Amino acid sequence: MSFNRPFLRSLFVWTLSVLLVSCSITRAKWRIKTDTGMASGKSAYLEAPLARSEPERPPNIIVLLADDLGKYEVSAYGADHISTPNIDRIGAEGVIFQEGYVTSPTCAPSRAGIMTGRVQNRYGFETQIMEVYPTNWVEYISGRWIVDTGEFVVKAKPSFPAEWQAHKQGVPPSEIMLSEILKKYGYATGLVGKWHLGASRKQVPLERGFDYQFGFDGASTLYTPERNWPHIINHEHHSFSAQYQWDMGRREAAAIIHNGKVVREEAYLTYAFRDRMKEYILEHRDEPFFLYAAFNAPHVPFQAPVDYYCQYGYVEDDNKRVYYSMISALDDAIGEVHQTIKDAGIEENTLIFLLSDNGGASYTHATDNGPLKGGKLTQFEGGINVPFMMKWKGKIPAGMRYEHPVSSTDIFATSVAAAGGVLPSDREYDGVDLMPYLTGDDEGLPHERLFWRADHIWAIRDRNYKLILSTRDGWAELYDLEIDKSEQINLKAQMPELYEKLQQQHEQWQKEKLLKKPMWPRIMDKKFVLDGQEYLFPA
Repeated sequence: MSFNRPFLRSLFVWTLSVLLVSCSITRAKWRIKTDTGMASGKSAYLEAPLARSEPERPPNIIVLLADDLGKYEVSAYGADHISTPNIDRIGAEGVIFQEGYVTSPTCAPSRAGIMTGRVQNRYGFETQIMEVYPTNWVEYISGRWIVDTGEFVVKAKPSFPAEWQAHKQGVPPSEIMLSEILKKYGYATGLVGKWHLGASRKQVPLERGFDYQFGFDGASTLYTPERNWPHIINHEHHSFSAQYQWDMGRREAAAIIHNGKVVREEAYLTYAFRDRMKEYILEHRDEPFFLYAAFNAPHVPFQAPVDYYCQYGYVEDDNKRVYYSMISALDDAIGEVHQTIKDAGIEENTLIFLLSDNGGASYTHATDNGPLKGGKLTQFEGGINVPFMMKWKGKIPAGMRYEHPVSSTDIFATSVAAAGGVLPSDREYDGVDLMPYLTGDDEGLPHERLFWRADHIWAIRDRNYKLILSTRDGWAELYDLEIDKSEQINLKAQMPELYEKLQQQHEQWQKEKLLKKPMWPRIMDKKFVLDGQEYLFPA
């Protein structure tokens, strides 16, 4: 039997396609494992007899967390294009941190730092949880060369975990959550809102110290049960990632969950979260409680109630108009939660933190985080310097503006100290108790240095100086934030000794803190063009 050349060519192409499709690009090195030593230490701590240094009735603790809310979308920091009177009120009745930082410019790693009190690099939670990976060469090649990914650039070297490994992404079970410690000390513990710290059986909120959950486990969800909903205005972005979110709707990790069961929530989600938070406060006002009030606003997808949308009729850009409307709805929701605390008569015995998980998402083009440089995903100030406030009536003098840098990891240490608790001794914490610094008992600095690492991007703030660099792409920038908060004047050439010193300090920090390698790989970089220069940041 003989075959002509066209037939052989077709057979070759078909065979190659089959091989490519069947050829997994998973690599054996991606194995997410639990640190057994840390797990044993956690068990010993949680099972040990209670050690309490304060009176029996500790304060309630509430963490109000916004999602992708830039510092200069809050009027307390000087924004004049939008008013946030309810957020401002919390700072006016407590302290506004002028230099509040999160541990990552990306949602999930930042939230991990908040909830563990430890920089997430200590346990390999370096970059965002990935919900989907390419499973074969055809999918990878399509994503890298065929599909229009816009400003997102697919990694050049494919190496991804198997699905059963990828499902274990999140805060390792060996880490101790704030909810777990406070539950040990007799607190009722509730989560309302976005989790995004793991969706496997051992990582969901009800397995991480929470008695109550209402919200969703993943990165985002629709604010309404269906894509188009009465009295709601949508603004759809057309990037491939935005379309994925719209198409996902409320399925899988975007499903609304109430105490482990998927439910259908009819109300606009910011309202639904507001109401559940208020209910939780009233139900537990007679006992110490911890409420992790994790709003998902103003994260994409952009959906706003029509009554708020009408308030911004003067804003011609529909993208910004919907965005501002979402922020105003969030501000009013926070105001109602705050008022519930007052009305319940527990204001003087409630410690409140308010912050955003990272800066505004400038790639939505609804904000540019000005005057700060960059935004979400970048370690420039626009990505990591966030709105951050704290209130404890009668304990913190009202109207404070605290000028020195503080970290979101400080929430953990401050909360445990306020509860009369003792931190575990088998692990190092990056946060400090902020109360002595706010009451004047400690006149030093909470942090002389703060560090960030996400793949090839390193950053360090040492007092007023900040170094940010890419170990892969070869650029480095040095700024004096006291006179150049917008990061415009690169001092690297003028101050080579300081540049070398800060780089060495970063390397020393990585060695001393025994930072772990990332537990899972990322897929893409995000391209930013800032001040005429192109940057690639891990997405």
